[in-house]
Amino acid sequence: MTIQLVNDVTAQLKPYPMEELSRIRGALVKAGKPVFDFGTGDPKIPTWSPIRDAIIKAIPQISQYPSVKGSDALRDAQWSYLTRRFGIARTNDIGIIPSQGSKEAIFNIALCLVGRSGGKKHLIYPDPGYPVYRSSAQFAGGIPYPVRVSEADGYLLKPWTLPENVQKSAAAIWVNHPHNPTGATANYQYWQELIAWCHKTDTVLLSDDCYVDIYDTKLDQNINVDPQFDSRPLTPLMFTSDRVLTFMSLSKRSGLTGYRSGMIAGDHRIVSSLLQARANFGVGSPDFIQAGSVVAWSDDDHVAERRKIFSHRLKLATPHLQNLGLIDNIPEATFYLWCRVPKSFKNDDVGFILKLAELGIITSPSSWLSEGIGGYFRLALVPGDDDTLHAMDLMTKFIKSVN
Repeated sequence: MTIQLVNDVTAQLKPYPMEELSRIRGALVKAGKPVFDFGTGDPKIPTWSPIRDAIIKAIPQISQYPSVKGSDALRDAQWSYLTRRFGIARTNDIGIIPSQGSKEAIFNIALCLVGRSGGKKHLIYPDPGYPVYRSSAQFAGGIPYPVRVSEADGYLLKPWTLPENVQKSAAAIWVNHPHNPTGATANYQYWQELIAWCHKTDTVLLSDDCYVDIYDTKLDQNINVDPQFDSRPLTPLMFTSDRVLTFMSLSKRSGLTGYRSGMIAGDHRIVSSLLQARANFGVGSPDFIQAGSVVAWSDDDHVAERRKIFSHRLKLATPHLQNLGLIDNIPEATFYLWCRVPKSFKNDDVGFILKLAELGIITSPSSWLSEGIGGYFRLALVPGDDDTLHAMDLMTKFIKSVN
């Protein structure tokens, strides 16, 4: 008899999508083939030098445990950012905790919310979406509840349409706008409706705002701290902090993916409890990373430069994909393109991306970024211009040869 040495959740986990893409990429490199990696959202843009300089300068001779609470300087910088970007006035109603990027914070929050308010166990989240929403609920002993979102609805999750028992049992709901993998954004009216629903059902609103500063540069022409008139992506924290938490990251905003730095901000009643819980998780941000984060949160110019790069890459790749009938419009946010699989492959997204991999082009199939959605693939526009154009040329020739 085989003895299972881990629990059922761990034993039944599927391979994490990005790890599988890394395996495919490694095999191509080992075979000596050129690789055009559009699979993982890890932009290859040099980190702004003042951030690196601050980190290097702050590396201590003696290493000591960091506080999970974070430094006053970091908190001040994060508050300054929230005020500059969203017009959120500093108040005791909003608490802030630093995080090691957003992934660990997104995973760990379920441990603190599943079972709240008399036993609420459902964790609602969009499908397609970030795989960690589901796994976090599973490890916390909750009930994962994916909700299929589609282009017809603007990829907006509308929980008021769900069964009454799910609405009643919802411990929390994840929303992600700008949306990974489609780039869809949410407008003022949607945020109002969603917040009203959360208050009506006593559901904690968890907003994955990882991409909130990655948007088309044309949106900077209409900056307004009033959310009714600001064309840039919004955060629900602009509307209220009551049962609202935002998860923000410097990974995409400032290129600190490998440094792991972000923040949780929102309802002070929840944040004060999270502070105690996170002291048990071992997730304190190193002091030298905090020093670099202070510089990153305090500056907007380097972020604007990154936006220009991403906007350029979107405009570079999209015409090729439009000519192939794989995509219709350029998204206004993120650096992702959510493309249809060529007709000759029907809905076989995995088969298609494996064929692309033979050409050295790494992409993500919708089956790996969802719970059963076929027929799409995601391009993360992280390679440079020359590699992007070369990959588009290879893809065009291949698709035309099989259609």
